[in-house]
Amino acid sequence: MLEGGKFYKFTITRKTDLGYMLNDGTEEVLMFYKEATREFEVGESVSAFLYYDKKQRLCATTKEVYATVQKPGFLEVVSVSSDGVYLNNNTGKDMLLSSDFLPNNKELWPIVGDKVLVLLKLRHKSLVARLVKRSDISSFTPDFIVGENIEARVLDVTPKGLLTYSNSLVPVFIPQILVRGNYHIGSLVKCHITKILPDICYGSLTANKEKQMVADEDIILNYLKEHKKMPFTAKSSSVSIENTFKISRKAFKRAYGKLYKDGKIYFDETTTYLKEE
Repeated sequence: MLEGGKFYKFTITRKTDLGYMLNDGTEEVLMFYKEATREFEVGESVSAFLYYDKKQRLCATTKEVYATVQKPGFLEVVSVSSDGVYLNNNTGKDMLLSSDFLPNNKELWPIVGDKVLVLLKLRHKSLVARLVKRSDISSFTPDFIVGENIEARVLDVTPKGLLTYSNSLVPVFIPQILVRGNYHIGSLVKCHITKILPDICYGSLTANKEKQMVADEDIILNYLKEHKKMPFTAKSSSVSIENTFKISRKAFKRAYGKLYKDGKIYFDETTTYLKEE
């Protein structure tokens, strides 16, 4: 029995007003002319992907698709609704990534233009998308080395950090302490690879020390410009610094020392002050 979400081998049996009729030896399915990558002849053999159109009819396409029920892929978000987000798989109907598979916090949902790593799922004569699970990708071969900078897409945002996947579907985890800024599912990040293990890689979103120190100085200065003073010094605890500034105590002390050396701040035992220009 033919099912959506997979590729099958067909023979083109005839042409109709709407498109080509394809037969696998037991069943016949329609391929609209707009879904054909070229003009085909009756009797020709083709490999085609099956999907369900808006009327839940099984249809075929010879176009390249990016994800199937067996193979995960990155699909671009084309629209967002209360039901979830709709993804382009290069077929006649966009795939729904239901809100059931997304976080309750809608700020973490992908936005139009993002790309999301998904696997297709057959549901009641329709195809839907779901976020890829670690178990969906049994093995991987990193196409990068430690120290290399790569691009990756966020798949999950957790209190411990970001789970991202590279273009080659390699999982890269970025600990929260090495994250700068706010991210959501589908966000594109530029990641610095710090460790490669048999089942996962680790990375950082921080720049080199010199560039990052300037960014960390700005974080501290912006806080002081807003509050005029702060109950933090170089002796403050790691937890209080990380919770407030989202940077490590080490990075905080490095930037803090540079600000003091440059005469931009001064402090007493418990408080740091912005030096007025």
